[in-house]
Amino acid sequence: MAAEARRKTPMGIELVRRGIVTQSDIERAMEYQKASPNKKIGDILHILDLGDQNALIQAIGEIMGEKSMILRYGDITLNVTDYISLDVAKQNKAIPFEISNGKVKVCFADTTNKRIMDTVRLLLLNRGLVMERYITFESNIDEILESFEGQASENITISRDVTTLIDSIIKTGMEKRASDIHIEPLENEIRVRYRIDGELLTVANIEKEKQLQIIRKIKSYFKYAPRKTGISRWKDTDLSGL
Repeated sequence: MAAEARRKTPMGIELVRRGIVTQSDIERAMEYQKASPNKKIGDILHILDLGDQNALIQAIGEIMGEKSMILRYGDITLNVTDYISLDVAKQNKAIPFEISNGKVKVCFADTTNKRIMDTVRLLLLNRGLVMERYITFESNIDEILESFEGQASENITISRDVTTLIDSIIKTGMEKRASDIHIEPLENEIRVRYRIDGELLTVANIEKEKQLQIIRKIKSYFKYAPRKTGISRWKDTDLSGL
């Protein structure tokens, strides 16, 4: 009953009551929340670095009745994409990090979302695995997932010269053993992704102003050596008019 009562108390009030943060800290967090209404108070306190962060996540876990931790790279003792795809990890803000005796520990940014919990639990259950869930800060999950995407981009040269840029994208993709290279025009930028071991990883973001030059360069590559470029897909763009 006491745990249930704590969960019904607003998180900020309970954290102040426990001495984890001050009333002034909560007021700062609430002011921040006005501009970011989808952010939870605990995540905002973490972003603003208010209070001891380890004590903060531990208290949040106790209040919610969840196991909690700040996930660090050293805690991840498995290949995440062996268990869920990177897209699923990003969509659900979930990272599997340890497996033992048929049980996979998974860190989430939000354990109150039943849809998220069920999605990941069923994916693991289909592999004959049981999920043990933990909660952490949303920015903690985001930082680690961004690092996974960035691992593939180490050698790309973002050059002013489009020929050098395209050559670098192709060369790096081949070095990383990418099965596909996706160059995707978005509203404000051009996104480059490699498919490595079945997962699409974002490896570069290029300014939108280069789009016309890149299209023309890719067309010329396809014209003279379509099977040697390594570029498998240009999404949502009609090249025929150029």
